[in-house]
Amino acid sequence: MKRKMIWLTNLLLCLTLLLSACGSGGNASNDKTSNNNGDNTQNAPVEIRWTRGENPAQAIKENTPVIKEILNKTNVKINLEPVPGSNYGDKKRVLLASNNIPDVIGIEAGDAAEFADTGMFLTISDYLDQMPNFQKVMETHPEISKLFVNGKLYSLPITEKFKIQGGKAPMIRTDILEELQLDYPTSFDELYTVLKAMKEAYPDSYPFSTRGLSFMDAFSLGMGSGYGMTYDDEQNRYFYGQNKPEFKEVLTYLNKLYNEKLLDPDFAVNTKQNWDEKLSTGRSFFYYDNNSFAVNYNSTLQQNDPEAKFDRIPYLNNSMGEAKGWLYPKGWLVDNYAISSKTKNPEAIIAMFDWMYGEEGSMVTNYGVETETFEIKDGQPQMLPSVIEKYKTSSDPARVMMSELGTGLLALAVHVDESPVKQLSDPDLVRWGEELTSDPGAYFVPGLAPSFTEEESDKLKQYTTKTSPLEEDVVKFIIGTKPLSDFDQWASQLTAAGADKIEAIYNDAMKRVQ
Repeated sequence: MKRKMIWLTNLLLCLTLLLSACGSGGNASNDKTSNNNGDNTQNAPVEIRWTRGENPAQAIKENTPVIKEILNKTNVKINLEPVPGSNYGDKKRVLLASNNIPDVIGIEAGDAAEFADTGMFLTISDYLDQMPNFQKVMETHPEISKLFVNGKLYSLPITEKFKIQGGKAPMIRTDILEELQLDYPTSFDELYTVLKAMKEAYPDSYPFSTRGLSFMDAFSLGMGSGYGMTYDDEQNRYFYGQNKPEFKEVLTYLNKLYNEKLLDPDFAVNTKQNWDEKLSTGRSFFYYDNNSFAVNYNSTLQQNDPEAKFDRIPYLNNSMGEAKGWLYPKGWLVDNYAISSKTKNPEAIIAMFDWMYGEEGSMVTNYGVETETFEIKDGQPQMLPSVIEKYKTSSDPARVMMSELGTGLLALAVHVDESPVKQLSDPDLVRWGEELTSDPGAYFVPGLAPSFTEEESDKLKQYTTKTSPLEEDVVKFIIGTKPLSDFDQWASQLTAAGADKIEAIYNDAMKRVQ
């Protein structure tokens, strides 16, 4: 009897140990799935389809070091499905309209708001307690609150860790200024004087050229007005620019430039291509637009004249003695990723994205693989000299490098660090970025409009349908086919068409996220 009791005791002990081992093994397996220690060999990878648009400046490759490292670190295998950017809008709309999206899809902020109530997107805000890295990013990017729709978040924005700042800025041929012994203009009045002197020295030129009306938002802001829906950071409100008295001053100034042949007569119809040609061949000497374009203009100009150069000048003072610049928004918050609500393993995708917003994931998606493509030097990541050397003679060194590595904004980075681009960029571009940020007139325009209700969106469409035809008169005022004496009547027509109601909708929507 005693031996039987000992046998039963030993049997129970063995069963206890066996069950304990099984339980321990199960927990270890779960821990492996959720922890990002790079050792995921005991679990089958979570495979996902990821669709996004492809920018022509950087080809998207599907088996890059970054994609491999994401698998290694998060156990998520990304099957990337890039679509040429020229066709992506149509492709995206078909997928959204048919409610047949891949596990991850690149969308715009407006898409998230428009399709939020369809149930096709995973509700990201339900998982925020599992996303400590993303929560930290949200704290440094308060505008993300504008992405919430009825109190819920349905997409993940592309945010900024560091970027070479750009903006719509006054860019001028400084070599021509020196040749004519002209001081750099510091105000719009002085700019007029400089353009007039350039025209006198080069009668066949049109000193100021634009690519259509793309300059008007920045130019109007600089002159103390606005163009379209403009955010006033001092009053913390939106206003519609064209029906305000201050806008008449903008039109009057441009009309004077046009009449005196200081403004390109083709300004309203210039394509980017023929505008580039004018600025890079000496037919025009000034523009007020994306500062980065000047890198290519200088490269072309200096093939014939090594001294020729566009350079940035500080933002100009307006008639009130104030300078207001137009810097591109912080981050790329209009560009988002949505996760399908039908995905089989949402927790794994959420964990992957949170890792990508974190320190390690940000380094991988912007620099590649440590010791293979980058190193930590003085506490900071830097591309390896051998990598820089490999790509520095390419036609577009930074883009070619990022295409092959799978790094950066135009690949899969969601918390973008452009420091690697800085290592391969034109020194002027880097300098301009630093100058823009420190300019006394620097103003970062909002990256997002507030989120509108369906009713608000419908009303906005109704009002903009009425205001848009009237807005076409801007060009008529500038070229003089519509006299400036008609401005007050035209402004009243814009108000009657709904300009003030558009303002009210924007400001009511903004109050909901403050």
